[in-house]
Parts: sequence; structure tokens; C-alpha cells
Amino acid sequence: METKKKTSYARRVHIVPVGFDIDRAYMPLIEMEADKVYLFAEKTEREEQLKYFINEIRNKIKEKSSKPIEIEQRGWDLNKIDIYPTLKEFRKIIDDESGNDIFINVSTGSKKHAIAGMIASMIFKDEVRSITPYYAVPERYTDSPTNKEQFSTGCKDIDILPNYRIEKPPDEIMDILEIIDKIQKREETVTKKILIEELEKAKIKLTTKKTSKNDAGIYNALQRKYLKPLTDWGYIRMDSRSKRPVIEITEEGENALLFLRN
Repeated sequence: METKKKTSYARRVHIVPVGFDIDRAYMPLIEMEADKVYLFAEKTEREEQLKYFINEIRNKIKEKSSKPIEIEQRGWDLNKIDIYPTLKEFRKIIDDESGNDIFINVSTGSKKHAIAGMIASMIFKDEVRSITPYYAVPERYTDSPTNKEQFSTGCKDIDILPNYRIEKPPDEIMDILEIIDKIQKREETVTKKILIEELEKAKIKLTTKKTSKNDAGIYNALQRKYLKPLTDWGYIRMDSRSKRPVIEITEEGENALLFLRN
């Protein structure tokens, strides 16, 4: 008896931020034959209103789709809409679905959701099978909508948006930034000497030559391989007011750690 070999196919996975639109959330899923959708919504002060729209979108998907579409909700543990926490959650979904074709709806939800969706599409582009941002064009907008009335109705077109690439810092650079962050969280001042000691504990070699801890070659290697690139990325600053320059993580560095690392 001949046994057929199972073939795995990529699934069409959508990330759809939930705002106050129903048609623009569910209609592209039907049109683009989605297999799975992540409905993304934070628990804001409009919690009850959002729950209503989430339920309406769920019901429409089940009612209108000719095939089962898996539905999963994300983001509810966040208490406000913010770009970097949203990016972090989008990254988790993208990591989980990296072998599938991912689509991000940037027309539903808030402006911050749209920005996070576009950034995620560009920065994680090379780490997935495919990732595509799209904009659902409504038939018309609603004048002065009520609490349970959507802001727009219909979906007359789906615009696929250009997906340019944004360079992501190398993993080894992010590893060092993470070590600096851990030292800071211990309420320690981060100097080059302390950082070198931490790198030795982590078995990260700065040079292949045999050198002492105070050898200028180690400090030069630290500067060249890690501190200069981190400074160029804008992730750290060097406070040179003391005899031993202090390494400090910038706000941009903290945000990078937030959505690029767990």
C-alpha cells in the first residue's frame, strides 16, 4: 500500500488591530482567504466598547467566511496604546508565525497601531517567509458615530503597501546592550572595566591575543567592536565628566531592548 507524504503549506496569517471599525477588520480576511487572524486590542479606558467591536468582528468572520478562520486575541494585557510595547507584541506574533505568510492591517486601530505595523513589516522583513502591510479602503465614513456604530462601513478596495527594509542591529551588538542593561539594573555604574569583567564572565572574547585585564588592547577592542557601533546606533552615550567614562543606555536603546529582546 502506497503512503502519501504529508506536505505542509504556509498559512495566511493576519494581524488586525481592533479600533472602531468592523467591516475593514473582517472583510479583508474573507477577500484574502485568511487562515488565521490575531485580533489585537489593549485594555484601555474604552474596554467595554472595544469588547463589543471584538465580538462583532468575531461574529462576522464566522458568519461570512466559507471556511474556518482561526481567531486569537492578543494585547489585552497592555493597559494603553504605545508604539514600543505594541511592537514587542507584534514581534512575538511574527516569531510564532515566521514560517507563514503574514499580513498586517494598518487601517484599523489607532495611528500608533499603524506606525507599529509598518515598522514591524520593515524591520522583521528578512526574518519571515513574507510580511505584507495593507490598507483597507472603506466605502464611506460615518458622521458622528455612536458608541456601538463603526467609524466607517464597507471595504471597496485593499491597497498593498510598499514594504521597504529597515536595517536591524546585529545580534552581537544587542547582546552587549543587554549586558549593559543588566549591570545598570543592579544599580551599578557601568564603566569599561566593569563591562569587560562582565564580558569575561559571559565568555565573550574581545581579542584572541593573550592580554591582561588592564591591557590597552582589550579596551581598544571593546571600543571598536561594541561601544562605537552602539554609539552610532544611538543606543548608548559616554559620560566623560569623570576620569572613568560612564556608559549609559539612551531612551532609544531602552526602546530597542523592549521590542527586540524579551
